[in-house]
Amino acid sequence: MIEMLIGEILYKYPGKVIINCGGIGFSVNISSFTYSSLAEIGKGQTLHTVFKVREDDMSLYGFIDKKEKQLFLILSSVSGIGSKTAIQLLSEIKYDRLYNAIATADVTLISQAHGIGKKTAQKIVFELKDKIGKFDDMTAMNLAMGLAGDNTEAVTALVRLGYKNSDANYAVARIIKEKGKDISTQEIIKLVLQDRMKK
Repeated sequence: MIEMLIGEILYKYPGKVIINCGGIGFSVNISSFTYSSLAEIGKGQTLHTVFKVREDDMSLYGFIDKKEKQLFLILSSVSGIGSKTAIQLLSEIKYDRLYNAIATADVTLISQAHGIGKKTAQKIVFELKDKIGKFDDMTAMNLAMGLAGDNTEAVTALVRLGYKNSDANYAVARIIKEKGKDISTQEIIKLVLQDRMKK
């Protein structure tokens, strides 16, 4: 198992990087996020990697951030979602946004990715919603609480309206992330309730 590559970048272009490790050039598939974070050609680079083996193919996938690698692994575990689809998803939706979208069942955001329809997005949410909390130091609750904590009044009001505390935190976090931290409590509650009515 190739867990990590540490070497010098020989070539890089969207979707691919070639790294020289001890005189061997490894071709590594990457997301657009990882591509944008790579060092310059000729410089040293560390990538967290996943080695995928099939009957007709052996491929390496590499990630600047270990959390992106973790999400890639769990995405590619969904039936019907292979490695290529997983890396495509991570190229179109940055891993932290995609993580939160799965945790909050944001099917609309997930289905915006190329080749991912609404049914596939729903399948991803259904299969991963109970696994998503297993990620080390990146739980959806921490992400949501970090944002929702800026407006505890909105969370409290939603709980009084019948929301579970965790659901209220997720909902408020999502609105704050989309609209910004300056949004009023009244506007947050209004938008959360509007989203609920659409479902």
